[in-house]
Order: sequence, then C-alpha cells, then structure tokens
Amino acid sequence: MKKLFLSVLMFAAISSVIAQSDFEKIQNFKTKLALIEQSIKDAASIEDCDIVENEIIKLKTEYSPSRTLIDNSLYPDDWSTSFARIEQNLRIRRGDFGQIVELRTEVGVLRDKVSEISIKNEGLISQIRLLQINATKDAQTIASLTKLVAQLKANIAQRDELVRGIVDSLLAEFVKYPTTLNDVEKQSIFERVDNGNLFYNVERTIADNVQFMKVTELLPEDLSEMKKQYRDFNKVWRQVGPKLADIYMSKRDKASHIANIDNMFLDWNMRLNDEMWGQVNRLFREKQLALLPFKSGEQFFNSVSSFIDDEIKNQKVKSSSESERVYNTFIDSVYFKSVEPIWIPILIENSMMSEANKDSIDAKIGRWKTEVAPGGAFNWVYILLIGIIVVLIVALFLKGRKKEVIVKNEID
Repeated sequence: MKKLFLSVLMFAAISSVIAQSDFEKIQNFKTKLALIEQSIKDAASIEDCDIVENEIIKLKTEYSPSRTLIDNSLYPDDWSTSFARIEQNLRIRRGDFGQIVELRTEVGVLRDKVSEISIKNEGLISQIRLLQINATKDAQTIASLTKLVAQLKANIAQRDELVRGIVDSLLAEFVKYPTTLNDVEKQSIFERVDNGNLFYNVERTIADNVQFMKVTELLPEDLSEMKKQYRDFNKVWRQVGPKLADIYMSKRDKASHIANIDNMFLDWNMRLNDEMWGQVNRLFREKQLALLPFKSGEQFFNSVSSFIDDEIKNQKVKSSSESERVYNTFIDSVYFKSVEPIWIPILIENSMMSEANKDSIDAKIGRWKTEVAPGGAFNWVYILLIGIIVVLIVALFLKGRKKEVIVKNEID
C-alpha cells in the first residue's frame, strides 16, 4: 500500500513536470512568434527581412516535433495559419523594400540628370550675362543671345519636371496616405529625401527660375508660362512641405531648409507678380498716361478708375481735342490694343485680377466714352455727309427731271 502511494505521488509529480514543460513550450513558441511579427514591422531593409526569414525557419524547425501540441493550443489560428500569416507579412514587407530600391534607382537617375542640367544652366547664364554687357550688340550677338536664352528656358523647364519627378518618386505614398509615422518610417523618409538631394534641388530650381527672370526680358507669354510652372511646382511643395516639416521637427537644420524653401516660393511668386504688373504699368507710361502705380487687381482697377474720373472731371477745363486725344490714346493705343486682349486674360487666369474688376473697368470706359463722346462727334460727321449726299442726289434728280420736261416741250 505504501509502495502504491509512493508510485501515485511520483506519477503525479512527473505528470506535473511534463504539463509544466508543455505549458512553457507553448508560451515560448507564442513569445517567439510575437517577436518575429514585431521584427517584420520593424524591418528597415531587405537585409533585415533576410534575418527575419531565417528566424522563421528556425522557429519552424525547433517546434516541428511539437506541432500537434501547438496546434491544440492556438486559437483561432493553428500551426499552419500562424506561419502562413507571418510569411505573408514578410513577403509584403520585402515587397515594400523592393519598391523602395526601384524608386531609389529612379531617383538616382533623375538626380544625375538634374545635376547635369544645373551645371549647363550655370554656363548658359554666364554666357548670357557676358553677351548682355557687350556694348556692340550686332546681329550675331543678338542671335547668340536669343539662342542661349531659348536653351536656358528649355533647360529650366526640363529641370523643373525632373525635380517634380523626384518628389513624386520619393514621396508619393507619403502624400497619398497621411498617417502618423513611426520611427522606422520616419527614418525611411529621411533617407529618401537625402538620397534625392530633395531640398537642394528644390532650392536650386527656384533660384534658377529667379535668375532666368533677371537675365532675360520676358514677354507676356513667357511670364504666363513661368507663372504656370510656379503654380504647379508650388502645389506639389504645399502637399509635401508641411508633412516634411512635421517629421523634421527634431532635425533643426532640415527644418530650417523647409522654412527657407517656403520663403523662396514666396519670393519667386512676388517677383513674377511685380514683373507682370510692372510691364502693364509701362504700357501706360510709354504713352504718357499718368496712372497711379499698381501691384494688384484692386489697385489696377482703382488706378484706372481714378484716371478716368479725373479725365471726365477735367474735360470742362481742357479743350475737347485734348480730352479726345487722351481718350483715344488710352483706348486705342493701350487698353484695347494690349492690356485687354493680352494681359487681362493672363491676370485673371492667375487670380491676380477678377472678372468683376474687368467688368467694372469696361463700365467705366463706357461712361467715359459717353462723356467725352468721341463716337458721337464722329457720328455727326457721318450724318452731315449723308445729308449732303441726299441733297445732291435730290438736286441731280430734279435737274434731270427739269431737262426731261424741257425736251418734251420742245418736241411738242
């Protein structure tokens, strides 16, 4: 009886040890499985994925003899679904890095092209400056200058496209899915930005556009095209800049780069606006029309309105011929010749002037026309001429009629 009691105790003890061993085995498996799942999320490169893959193989090999035990302990998963899940997660993570490698290669090619064009642009700007200071601008010099400016313009447009391509390649997913980034994802963004020299290339692009404005005389169509380039590029930056600023808050040098780029965009836009309004101002000054200076749609409207109001008010103290001369110069030589057909569509397209401003100016001009009445005087001339013609026709008719009567009388 004593032996049986001891045997029972021993069996119970052994069973307890075995049970505890199974429990620990299951817990260890679950712990290692969870660590692998976390490692997949934290993987920062394809090399990290390779290490995780080896850990999965080791886990599978180590616990394969206990597969039945683990199958019974996992719910709702089992052995097969657990490994299938982590292997699928690893494949997805590896795919992410494969895409990043492709993007890095693409960015590397774009970056090299941008550098090549930037160097060419430096040379072109230097040559243009040398030709511009040449005192004797003969036909050959002017032709060379025109050719260089056209080449520089094309290069800048191509470089703008390349830099926007870099932004798209580096940060498309980042912009598309604005989520809170963990440290690993932030590090990935840092590396992408550095790899593409993103900040430098954006700054360089803006600086070259501003330089282009300084060394060339731009036509309205040039400024319109450059304004479009500014709008497109600024739109891309406004999508990216604030998000980059958020993740670069801890890196002061990079954060200052982002703030500097914001200021450069503002400066670029201000220079474009000043140049456009300056050219419109010059059209009036060249014809000695003393309008108040303007730098916005509202100021332009106010300046034109003030000029017209003064002309209407002063026409009583000026000769009618002088009033009509100013009116005709304003209308025929400036406003309806260049400002209205060329500049106003550009200004409205770029939100620098409203349709309401244009309509108000047209109404002002209509009132001015009525007051000065150059068209009315013109009509009186026509009416007088028509009257004279009618009188002559009637006189000729009566004269012919009289001759006809005399001839008839002579025959009778």
